[in-house]
Amino acid sequence: MSMDVNWNVQALSALDVSALAASENIANANTENYRPVRVELEDGMGGKGVRVADIVELTSNTSGLDNIPLVPDGRPTDYESGLIRNTSYTGEGNGVDIAREMVDLIQVERAYSANVAAIGNVDNMTGSIMDMMA
Repeated sequence: MSMDVNWNVQALSALDVSALAASENIANANTENYRPVRVELEDGMGGKGVRVADIVELTSNTSGLDNIPLVPDGRPTDYESGLIRNTSYTGEGNGVDIAREMVDLIQVERAYSANVAAIGNVDNMTGSIMDMMA
């Protein structure tokens, strides 16, 4: 068994992006013309760890929001880099589902805690081994 925590650190980074997206969606739930985003995660290299596969912007087929920018004027957008792509939803309003966002945040919190605990365990084991060698 390897004591490499890089997978856990990689997961923490991906979870940060997920938490940011969910919190932005919640903060803008009542913002007119806001389009929520979803973060899609995938396995890391070699099936180890987790990383962000895509950030998907939810757009409506019926509300006419297709030409509205993802973020307000003055803030950078990731359209040019291709990091954000459009997809459709069939909801009312701006598409933010507060219940789903809260569930997503709870899942991110639990996954984040698990990865931090794993890093802490590796640190404790390393310390114990160093103590035995001293």
